[in-house]
Parts: sequence; structure tokens; C-alpha cells
Amino acid sequence: TEPKLDKRTAYYKFLKKLAGYKEYVKLEGMQLTKWCITEAASMGGSVNHADATYLISRAGDNQQLLSNELRKLVNYSPQITRQSIDMLTEHTPQSKIFDLLDAALQGNRSRAIELYREQRSQKVEPVLIITMLGWQLHILAIIKTAGRVDDNTIAREAKLNPYVVKKSRLIADRLTLERLKKIINDTLALDVRLKSESIDADEALQNLIISL
Repeated sequence: TEPKLDKRTAYYKFLKKLAGYKEYVKLEGMQLTKWCITEAASMGGSVNHADATYLISRAGDNQQLLSNELRKLVNYSPQITRQSIDMLTEHTPQSKIFDLLDAALQGNRSRAIELYREQRSQKVEPVLIITMLGWQLHILAIIKTAGRVDDNTIAREAKLNPYVVKKSRLIADRLTLERLKKIINDTLALDVRLKSESIDADEALQNLIISL
């Protein structure tokens, strides 16, 4: 696999000349949702747009994983619903990090720390947790600076899952731009420290979460 194929290289030009050359790009946003609907249909099942989007937000955007989850859901019941998704699939670490951030920003520190420790018990490393926090903050920054642009347009132009944008809107609307900037700066500063200094990552991350 080549995540970012440089089309200026002789390597790419050589591949393009091959008769069997095909390029499979990672699907995102609306394209991925449509793919889930089509994939479910090919398995003899069905899922509506809203529930396909919900599945992606819960299970992640890896198509191989999504295909496996869809097959499991269709085997249980050809009509995939939010109830069957909740019952048969697991939250990805990223969706749990959203819950962690939401709890922290609402002042529910005990719940936020509980979610953090849950991630650590599942062997999710601090460096990955702060990376996922950074991604959530990136989404919040996009929404906050978009002004009055509607969520569907934001999702399309930023190539984000529409469900993720609508869900993140709940947090973005509670934050001022100044507070969001401070949180981003504090998270960035800790990310740099984790990668350049010998500090207790767990203690530092939990202190950051409490300070939110």
C-alpha cells in the first residue's frame, strides 16, 4: 500500500502505463456511507443512510473492518438498525475519546478519568490518546471557525463523516473560540513534551484532562 502516491514521480508514471493499473483511494464522508449501504446490500441485507453513518462513527472508517461488521450484522438480521449496531459492535478508541473530551468539558472529571483509565486498560498508549484528542480538537476547530455554515456542508468540504460533525457540534456550541484555542495550545504543548522529554505520560495526560 502507498497512502500518499506522489504523481510527479517516475514510479507513478510507470504504474500508469500498466494495463491492469487501478488506484483504490480511501473512502471518506458521504462516499464511505454510500459504500456501506451498497456493501450491506451485496450481503443480502440493508441499512439506511443514518444508521450506516452511525456505524462508521462507532466502528471507524477502515473498510475491511466495516465489511466484517456489516457481515456480522446482516447474519444477525438482514435489516441493520441502530439497536443491532449497539448490541453487536464495539466502540473504537476514537469514539471513546469523544466521550472522554465531552465529559471533561462538562466538568465531569471523574467520568473523564474513568474513560481514560479504560483506554489504558485496553493497552491504548498515551501517545495515541493525545493524537486522538488532537483529531477531536481539529474537528471542533473546523466547526467553530466555520461560522454559520451548516453541518452537511462542513462535512462535505472538510471530508468528515456527517454524523461526527453533528455529534461534535454539541461540544463546539458550548465552547468559546478563546477557550478552544487555549485547549488546543495546552494539548499541543503536552504533545511536544511527551515526544521530547522524559515525563510520566499517564500523570501528565490525566492532569490535562482535569484542567479542561
